[in-house]
Amino acid sequence: MDVQTTMIMAFLLVVVVDGTVVTSEEMLFKDIYRCNRFANAVERGESASDRQPYKWQENISAYCVPKMVAENTEIFE
Repeated sequence: MDVQTTMIMAFLLVVVVDGTVVTSEEMLFKDIYRCNRFANAVERGESASDRQPYKWQENISAYCVPKMVAENTEIFE
């Protein structure tokens, strides 16, 4: 029996600390813009969505990459 899995595009949040990737495969978002909001917050060290960061994070970068996943994969909205 050949079971076809429907694939969808999700966006993986990639976080790099001191040159080491600390991302897990569960850090998936349905929407690129939401993923980018989290990436920006990680880079800036934001403590709340309505506050400016006290100090820019050093040696931390974050970005989002597209990734094909099974339709039934848990994804952040």
